[in-house]
Amino acid sequence: MSIKLPPYRPVKQRSGLAVMLAAFHALLMRELQTRFGSYRLGYLWAPLEVLAQVALLMVIFGTIMNKVMPGISYMLFLLAGIIPFYMMQRIALRALGAVDANKGLLMYRAVRHIDVVFARSFLELAIYFFTFLLLMAGLWFFGIEFSLESLHVVLAGWLGMFLFSLGLALILMIVGHYGGEIGKIINILFTMLYFSSGVIYSVHIVPEPYLSYLMYNPFIHNLELMRHALSPTYPIHHVSMLYFWGWTTFVMLLGLLLYKATERDLIRSK
Repeated sequence: MSIKLPPYRPVKQRSGLAVMLAAFHALLMRELQTRFGSYRLGYLWAPLEVLAQVALLMVIFGTIMNKVMPGISYMLFLLAGIIPFYMMQRIALRALGAVDANKGLLMYRAVRHIDVVFARSFLELAIYFFTFLLLMAGLWFFGIEFSLESLHVVLAGWLGMFLFSLGLALILMIVGHYGGEIGKIINILFTMLYFSSGVIYSVHIVPEPYLSYLMYNPFIHNLELMRHALSPTYPIHHVSMLYFWGWTTFVMLLGLLLYKATERDLIRSK
């Protein structure tokens, strides 16, 4: 008696892009669960966290800054600066421990270190951009006016901040893996960067020659242009988007080159 076997069907091999997207999706879902699974407020925690910090700054500086702030509401000024900066800082600092924190996942061949950084970074972008939209809607509700005529400048500013953050995250992932206790120094540097990026004060109140030194900071250029786009009466001086995008390109290329140079060693350390 002959046994009839089912016809042979070759197993389809997934492309490299399909594998990467599947790994990205799995990592993104894991980050969502890790980030919000233990909070009762769930996804509302991110905007509430930023709102609490903005409210504190308004109580401390609001009355004074509203009197000296040129051509823009201090609340609008704060939101256009503090939320993109917090996104950048969060993406970069979370990358410091990305290798050690995901050793279990990195045991799978399909998951690479760069996938972890991409998933974490994209999640932070989604969280903080949603927070930005939500709080901007709150400003509109309370009668604080802003312009949408240069919306493309605002979106380009967010994109630039994200790409800069992504390149910086790749660099700090490698620094955190090889640098030991250097993460503590990085935290101090980010605190200094926060106060030198014009996040909570206008650069117009900084006198020369200190202003010229301050303008070497690329983040000032991006944040000031975003504020001017939202409030055209807010003046901008010595600001160059080309300067910011030059830094962004350099940081992205440096991050990718460092990752490519250390990828094999990172894989062996899984």
